[in-house]
Amino acid sequence: MAETFRKLSSRAIALSMAGLFIAVVACGGSSTSAGSSTDVTVWPAWGGNELKAFQDVLAPFEQSSGIKVHITTNRSAAQLATAVNAGATLPDIAPLPTVDKVKSWISKGVLHPMEDVLGMHFSDYIANTYPALTTPPGGASDDLYIGVVGGKHYGLMVKTQVKGLFWYNKHVFTGTAPATFSDLLAISPAQYGAQKLFCAGLESGDASGWPASDQIDNIIMRQNDATFYVNWIQGKVKFSDPQIKLGYQTYLQEVSSQNVYGGPNTVLSTNFGKAGDPLFKSPGGGLKAGCLFLEQATFIPSFFTQDFPSMNLKAGVDYDFFGHPTVDPQFDGNVNGFYDNMAVYNNSPAAQKLMQYLATAPAQQIWANDGGTLAAIKSIQYNDPVYANAAKVASTAKNLLVTAGDFMPADMQKAFWKSLLDVTKDPSSLDSVLSRLDQVQAQAYQAA
Repeated sequence: MAETFRKLSSRAIALSMAGLFIAVVACGGSSTSAGSSTDVTVWPAWGGNELKAFQDVLAPFEQSSGIKVHITTNRSAAQLATAVNAGATLPDIAPLPTVDKVKSWISKGVLHPMEDVLGMHFSDYIANTYPALTTPPGGASDDLYIGVVGGKHYGLMVKTQVKGLFWYNKHVFTGTAPATFSDLLAISPAQYGAQKLFCAGLESGDASGWPASDQIDNIIMRQNDATFYVNWIQGKVKFSDPQIKLGYQTYLQEVSSQNVYGGPNTVLSTNFGKAGDPLFKSPGGGLKAGCLFLEQATFIPSFFTQDFPSMNLKAGVDYDFFGHPTVDPQFDGNVNGFYDNMAVYNNSPAAQKLMQYLATAPAQQIWANDGGTLAAIKSIQYNDPVYANAAKVASTAKNLLVTAGDFMPADMQKAFWKSLLDVTKDPSSLDSVLSRLDQVQAQAYQAA
């Protein structure tokens, strides 16, 4: 469940909603001096298995360099902003700030470009990293989501994930992956012994609806160009725009009574972590499964194995996925995902050496070997067939586009998620729901 936790914490970080949670997890705390060549302070947002993986990555660096890395897990973007505003001591390395602060902090000299930090190694970093993580859409010089401003790169990409994946039970669905979304909808579940084409679950406590936002985002970014999609995130495109409405209408085909297991009411009441259970459970009547496909991100297999321990499910043997089918072929390069990055706040000799190390294949191979993530480097090898397959999806991305709701103002995010619950329950309410979202949008972005 580490990926789920990361997803929710990253959303909270992006919207500055998370409470402060700081824990020193390395000997020596964070008491280093600026310009040090022997010590470096790092404030990652990772905990649990993700933190352990980072420590595994750091171990050979500390041993070979003699540099001590002092880690403080910090899950609050506000903590870093407070330190910047107060002129307090900053960590040497931490993630990029929220997108609203990137340009301001660059102008203040708070952030240092990777061109300077990596020096002669920068060209290798660009050549080896997935282009979608380093290149703004459409040849633009700025992309605040990946930390590119004025053509310079202020974040070092170290990990990534992809979404919009359609998971299936390999013992049930034995066909070939559909090329287009229309082909997907045309598949007969009965042909493979399944009751319905899709299963879904949108319940997640106060965050209910976010799985549907992932689904509709994957549709909208594949029906439109990257600029349109980003403009929508930033409140420059109304929800009542015909293209956004089309996205809702396409999403509703996935959760219609005809296509979804249990019908809309089951979708609304089922927790996202249990949504895939019908892939592996027979509803009776001679059927092998309740549904053929579940759309979800790379984290979901942990729930399959958790919910069916006696089946001893194996990736690539018992279950697999295919990437989101084409909606409009001219936008196939738009892939939904997220990433972890590191930025430099004190450009010390020790910080430079650590960042140069993190940009290498040996460092990121350790992350991949520990599991649960894709590296940012294209050439990494994966023992887990899920991530080996996900790497193929990442390699097709021209633009790795963030999940829209994660980067909307809090009021807009809440209304967006609720709108998806509302239209799932009552598709006839779509026009009134979109009109209401236009009103929320006008207020939320004015206040943001």
